[in-house]
Amino acid sequence: MEVKVLRFYPFPLRVKNATVLGYADVSLDDKLEIRGIKLLKKDNGGVFITPPSVQTKEGDFIEVVKFLDREVREEIRKALKEYYAKHFGEI
Repeated sequence: MEVKVLRFYPFPLRVKNATVLGYADVSLDDKLEIRGIKLLKKDNGGVFITPPSVQTKEGDFIEVVKFLDREVREEIRKALKEYYAKHFGEI
C-alpha cells in the first residue's frame, strides 16, 4: 500500500500526556483520501496517530474513520513520522 502525505498542517499543542505535532491529509494507493489525521508525540518519546473525529453535542468525540487493520495504521504512522522529520526536523 502506498501512503502519500498530501498536506501537513503543523500545529504544536500540548495535551495531557503528549504533544500534537500537527494534522495531515493522506491518500492510500491514490484511491482513498483521509483528512485530519493527528500526529502526536508522547512524553516518553513515542509517536502515534489518531484518526479524524467530530465532537457530539454531548461533548464526546466520535472517530469519523476507524483503522480496522493494524498494518494500515502503522504504514500511515511511519509515513507521517518520516514526512515530519524531513520537513520539520527530527521528532
